[in-house]
Amino acid sequence: MNNTVLNYQLDQISTYILPIIMAFTFISNIINIGVLYRRKLRLSPCTHYFFALSIATLIYTSVSPRNLFFSYCYGISLGASPFGCKFLSFSIYSSALFVSLMLACASIDRFIASSSSVHLRNLSKIQITRQLIVVISIATIIYMSPFFIIYHWNHSNNECIQTSTAITIIYFSSRILLYYIIAPIVMIVFGLLTIYNIRNQIQRVSPVNLFNSNRRTEGQLARMLIIQVSVYVFFSIPAAVTYILTTFIPSMNTILITDIRIYTIIWQQGTYILSPFLYILSANIYKQELKKMFNMQYYHKQILDYITYLFQSN
Repeated sequence: MNNTVLNYQLDQISTYILPIIMAFTFISNIINIGVLYRRKLRLSPCTHYFFALSIATLIYTSVSPRNLFFSYCYGISLGASPFGCKFLSFSIYSSALFVSLMLACASIDRFIASSSSVHLRNLSKIQITRQLIVVISIATIIYMSPFFIIYHWNHSNNECIQTSTAITIIYFSSRILLYYIIAPIVMIVFGLLTIYNIRNQIQRVSPVNLFNSNRRTEGQLARMLIIQVSVYVFFSIPAAVTYILTTFIPSMNTILITDIRIYTIIWQQGTYILSPFLYILSANIYKQELKKMFNMQYYHKQILDYITYLFQSN
């Protein structure tokens, strides 16, 4: 397949597919945020990681796919300015890193929550989760801040270029290690450990206790997480391979490889668009709360109950 064919296909994908991807990602994640914020789900610490993940996904989608769309359809790059050059790369890579870190934290939380150790289970608390999300958000911004130095605008050529130094290579190596290796390994390892803990609980706990509401919710959240992690790894591997090749092997920075790299980035969007649909398929609690969110009778009953409560209290 030559470059002309690849460019034509990318133009077609950017014109017709990317807008659909962006629309579905925005709609599905906004709905996802609404469902996850409902009281029954937000009582679980794990849900807060999913909530933060969805917000980061909206940020990523508003920058990365949109930039590809404008670049291929209109020849306009969001990074075609001194500030945009720096901020575009920072926002894309920092939001993507934050998503992977939230999944890793959610995997650890599910392992802790399903542990037979009381001391470990006590660490799975909403207050601790919120504090971790704030700390990780700040740490991600600080860690990704070198992008404002690495990328700069070349006024003579009117293009955004990357500084190529030994320190830059070391920094990118650390990012690749964290984003493409450590985070997925943490997700997979703690996901498997969670499955192990749940199986042990099924064998150890009486059937009556297995069907209480809280245990069902926690088990379904664990299933949602495991499916989310599997999808994340599946859609991220091609992008990881092309990113590593173009970063560490300068000779691979050809037009052909760049086009293939863009294909893998578009493929990676599957991670962000499929989450709510996977939650619907894997967790009854999510389906129930989704139905309630669009059920006007439910809201009518809630309002009447609240009015009744106000009159009774007076």
